[in-house]
Amino acid sequence: MDILPIAASALNAASTTAAVRANNIANVKTPDFRPAEPLTGSLPNGGGVAVFTQTVDQPVNLVREIIGLRTAPHHYKAAAELIEAGSELNKTLIDAFG
Repeated sequence: MDILPIAASALNAASTTAAVRANNIANVKTPDFRPAEPLTGSLPNGGGVAVFTQTVDQPVNLVREIIGLRTAPHHYKAAAELIEAGSELNKTLIDAFG
């Protein structure tokens, strides 16, 4: 199993989550705005991370959105480090069996 596509999907999930949270914050004063909730889950057979958005019938909760936005960079960094580790592992395997 190649770790790089899995890590790339995690980068995408973190980016999408941040974008959804930022959109909710930007529209906090927009009349009749319905915020979206990013929902993450694993893809079948360990294939990575998926993000789905679900519109909620509640007003924007700024505390929740800001916390969610502030955690996204940590998720992004963890996924980036996973890509780096996967690249190093691939290089080691190529050097060993190349």
